[in-house]
Amino acid sequence: MAHYDFDKIIKREQTESVKYDLRNWYFKTDDLLPMWVADMDFETPDFIREAVASRVRHPIYGYSFRSQSYADSIREWVERRHQWTIQNDWCVFSPGIVPAFNFAILTLTKPGDGVLIQPPVYFPFFS
Repeated sequence: MAHYDFDKIIKREQTESVKYDLRNWYFKTDDLLPMWVADMDFETPDFIREAVASRVRHPIYGYSFRSQSYADSIREWVERRHQWTIQNDWCVFSPGIVPAFNFAILTLTKPGDGVLIQPPVYFPFFS
């Protein structure tokens, strides 16, 4: 595994960062350290930046689909990491964790069922 410097401080102010540039608007002070769950301040690994840059260099963006290699990579990771064999068609794309939980709850419960939430959790989970 590549080495990542998790101690490196990267300035996020004046980059249109919600958690830094809107601190005063949200909290009426800039004197706080925002510690968000889904927006951490770690540098993006080179292989991800290179993959994004490669795609950006193509002159047309258009609509894309998730290729066979997309599901294969998930299946192979689960097998390697958890020694669990899954089927590619078990992998369903979701644009984010909140819509994924919403879909799962709507699919696996019926009206009136309870759903256990154990705080502390991401605030949208409560609604």
